[in-house]
Amino acid sequence: MAPFRFPYPTTGSVTFANVLLDRSAAYTHELAEATVARTKLQLALKAAAAGEQGASAIAVLEAVQVYLPYLRGIIACLDTDDLLFKGDPVFLWASSLTRYTVSAPLLPFPSIHAEHHFVLLVYTIALCNYAASILSSLPTFESSGHGVPILNSDDEKKTTAALTRAVDLLSQASGVADWAATNVTPQLEEGRKITGGRVGKGNKWPVETGPEGFRGLSMILLADAHVTAIRKLLLPVLGHQLFAPPGPPLPSAHPSPSLLGKLYLHVASLYSQASALFAAHDGPAAKSKLFARDRLPGDPDVAESEVIPDLKRYLRKEALVSSALAYKWLGVDAGENGKGAKVGEALAWISEARGRLAQLEDGKVEAKMKGLSIGRGAERRKEARKARQGRIEREIADADAWISTYKKTNDTVAFQPVPPTTSLVAPPGRPIFNAKVFTPPDAKLAPLFRDEDGDLERRRGPSSPREPEYAGKGNYF
Repeated sequence: MAPFRFPYPTTGSVTFANVLLDRSAAYTHELAEATVARTKLQLALKAAAAGEQGASAIAVLEAVQVYLPYLRGIIACLDTDDLLFKGDPVFLWASSLTRYTVSAPLLPFPSIHAEHHFVLLVYTIALCNYAASILSSLPTFESSGHGVPILNSDDEKKTTAALTRAVDLLSQASGVADWAATNVTPQLEEGRKITGGRVGKGNKWPVETGPEGFRGLSMILLADAHVTAIRKLLLPVLGHQLFAPPGPPLPSAHPSPSLLGKLYLHVASLYSQASALFAAHDGPAAKSKLFARDRLPGDPDVAESEVIPDLKRYLRKEALVSSALAYKWLGVDAGENGKGAKVGEALAWISEARGRLAQLEDGKVEAKMKGLSIGRGAERRKEARKARQGRIEREIADADAWISTYKKTNDTVAFQPVPPTTSLVAPPGRPIFNAKVFTPPDAKLAPLFRDEDGDLERRRGPSSPREPEYAGKGNYF
C-alpha cells in the first residue's frame, strides 16, 4: 500500500575550496560552510542507505534543507563567473531508481546541475519516506470478536493528523519533483551530450536524470498522496470495512461510491502514466540486450540500465488495484443509487473489478514480472506480499458479496441483461488536489558587482523574509 519507500542515493565527498576558484576571495567562509553542509548530507545518506540505527528521513531532510541554499548560491556565482571550476567538474552519485546490468556504484557526473538534480531527488525521496514512516506508526484495529471495534478519541485524532501530514508531505514531494523536471533536468542535457549519453564505465545516465524520470516520480507521489487522502476519507468507516460482513448495506457515514470510483480512476491513471514514462527509459535498453552476446566486453552498450524492479512491480500492482477498486465503486454506485434500473450494469462493473483483483491473488501479475525480484530485500518483499494478499483477499470477499447480492436481485426482481465490460463507459477520474508548488530556498551566496568606487560588493536581489522551514514542521500528534 502507498506510499512506496524509495531507496536513497549515495554520494562521494566534495571539498568546494579544492574544486572551485574564488577569484576575489569573497566566498571563503561560505564555501567552507557549504563543504560542511554537504558532508553532513553525505553522512546522513550513508547512514540511511545502510539502515543504521538512528538514521531517519528527518535527518536527511534537515541535511538537504541546510545544504540546498549553499548549492543554489554556488550555481548562481558560477553563472556570473564569480566562481570558476579549477578543472573539469566531477560529482559522484549512485543512482537509487536505476538497476545496472553491470555494477555501477558511484557515477561521475560532469555538471554542477547534476549535483543540484540529485540533491532535489534526495529531497523528494526524504519527504516521501518521512510520510511513509508517519503512516507506519498509526494505531491498528484489532477485532475483539464482539462487533465492530471503534477507534478511541485519542487514536482517531492521531490517525487523522498523521494522514493529513502524510498527504501534505507527499504532495510537497510531488511538487519538488515536478519543479526539478521543469527547471533542472533540461540543464543536464549539455553534460549528457559531452559524455555521449554515457557516464562512468559505459553506463547509461540513470532514469532519474532523464526528462521522464522526475515527471514519473512526481506522478507516483501525487497518486500516493491521493491514496492516503482516500484512507482519510474512509477513516470514519474503517472499522466497518475491516470487520463488518462485506457487501451491502453501506453505513450511513460512508463516502459517495461515485466519488470513490472517480478518485481511484485518477489514481490508476497517474500510476499508469508514470509506468509508461519509465518504460520509455527502459525501451532502448531492452532492445540492445537482444544483441548483447554479439558485443565485446568493452562496448558501452553492454552496460545498460532499467528502473529498479521493486518500483516496476509497485506501479503495475497499484495501477491494477486502483482500477479494480474504481470499477467496484462504480458498480456499487450503479446498484445502490440506480433505483433498481442499473443492477445489470452494477454486476458488470463489479465482476470486472473482481477479475482484476483475481489477477493479483492468483499470481498472474507476479508471473509476468518473474525475475524482477532478484537481489536484496527478500524479507521486505515477503512482508509486502503478505500484506498485499490480506488486502486483496478482503477486496475479493467484498466484491463477491456485492456480486452475490446483485445477482440474487437480478435473478428474482430486476431481470436485466449484464452488459459486456467493453460496453461500459467509465467517467473521467477526479483529482482531490494538485502537487504543492515548490519554491526553492534563497541562496546563501550572492554574485558580486562593482560599486561607484570600483569595489566589489555582494549583489543583493529582492527577497521577502520567509517563515523558517524544518523537517518536522506541522507534525504534532
